[in-house]
Amino acid sequence: MISKSTKFIFILFTFLSYSQNSELFDQGNDFYNQGRYFEAIEKYNLILKNGSHSNELYYNLGNSYYKLNDIANSIFYYEKALILSPNNDKILNNLSFANNMLIDKIDSLPKNQISSFFSSLINLFNYSTWQYIYLFFEYLAVIFLVLYFISKRPKNKKRYFITALSFSLFFVFTLIAANISENNYLNDNPAIIFDKEVDLRSEPNLRSEEISKLHEGTKLNIIESVNDWSLVELKNGNKGWLTTSSFRLIK
Repeated sequence: MISKSTKFIFILFTFLSYSQNSELFDQGNDFYNQGRYFEAIEKYNLILKNGSHSNELYYNLGNSYYKLNDIANSIFYYEKALILSPNNDKILNNLSFANNMLIDKIDSLPKNQISSFFSSLINLFNYSTWQYIYLFFEYLAVIFLVLYFISKRPKNKKRYFITALSFSLFFVFTLIAANISENNYLNDNPAIIFDKEVDLRSEPNLRSEEISKLHEGTKLNIIESVNDWSLVELKNGNKGWLTTSSFRLIK
């Protein structure tokens, strides 16, 4: 059992850490508003070193790097912010501006309207939020089901049964959404290229055929890694091998 003194120390440490990070965040914002972007980045990075992160912190880092014309870092932190806050309009808007600065213009594979609709629906929340939502509907369904069984009046029993059935349907839908979202998250291994220019090759060696050249800031998905090479997939579905040192993982 944890002693009271240990609990107090933990609570005090948590409070002091939050207070320090909040102060660093405000200092970073002040530097940003003054146009001192390098100093703003230093303050934001201190928060990351303290083990804290948030979509607001990553968003501000992305903005700071964008102001310095460091597009690779800007996109990197906007993408990290989107993982925590999918479909955030501010992040998506600024990410769009940063993507317009890229050398590589790679179009995504086309999707039909139904697929796009369901993807947008799943991306409304991250998978952990979907889990909270389906648990919420599960509890409500159970509560009204219990009320249905204990109620004596036929009119109330009917009302409770319909309500329990409705919440059960919501539960099933959100459970499916949570599972799809979690699978998407686990199967998605995004990265950003940080080298100025790198060759995409057909095999994991320098003697293999060069498929194309890619440039800093380009987003790709990592499929597998072999020694110092990684098999990657671009948004248009093209695949090839890159040196692992040329990119940084977003997650």
